[in-house]
Amino acid sequence: MINCKKCESTSYVKAGTIRGHQRYECRLCGCQFTNTKPRGVSPLLRNLGIILYAHHGVPMAGVARLFKVTTVAVLKWIRKASDKIAMEPSSASKATLIQVDEMWHFVNGKKTKFGSGEPWMGYHVELSPGTWGIVLTQA
Repeated sequence: MINCKKCESTSYVKAGTIRGHQRYECRLCGCQFTNTKPRGVSPLLRNLGIILYAHHGVPMAGVARLFKVTTVAVLKWIRKASDKIAMEPSSASKATLIQVDEMWHFVNGKKTKFGSGEPWMGYHVELSPGTWGIVLTQA
């Protein structure tokens, strides 16, 4: 059974062809559509990609490679998901102070031109409730 892509109605009439596919026009909303396979990644896989990016540190390019989409598509997924999150800070959250002075001197202080030249990836890890640490690894 064919349904309208906009209002899910089953009331439609034929409205010509496009690129070899029959086109239909919905009698209720007037939307023109074809009976073709939906494009893109399923919502479940899209949510998995967002979780991999946000919580497990997988870069956008890695998520894009995994799901065979462009990095721009992954960026749109992330922006759409972030729009759903409430922008007001919760009353239970509190600010914490993180001192990274010693790490900055170690990473930025080396002025050698030798080494692997690999970029560094930084991960924040909760050591205990209220205590955070930063782990740096080469990507």
